[in-house]
Amino acid sequence: MKECKIRLRQALLTEIEKAKENMVQVAREEGIASESTLQASQSIDQLLNELHKVTLTNH
Repeated sequence: MKECKIRLRQALLTEIEKAKENMVQVAREEGIASESTLQASQSIDQLLNELHKVTLTNH
């Protein structure tokens, strides 16, 4: 079970990094205040919330 959580945590970290790169690219193309940039930011927030939940359950 613990190994599964570790893999999930690593997968979430990878997804967060990809989402951050995507958000930066969108912000460069459309501007920092664009709707697409906001959506990308919210997606990162959701991933971070999931990571937090996984991290809490590891203890």
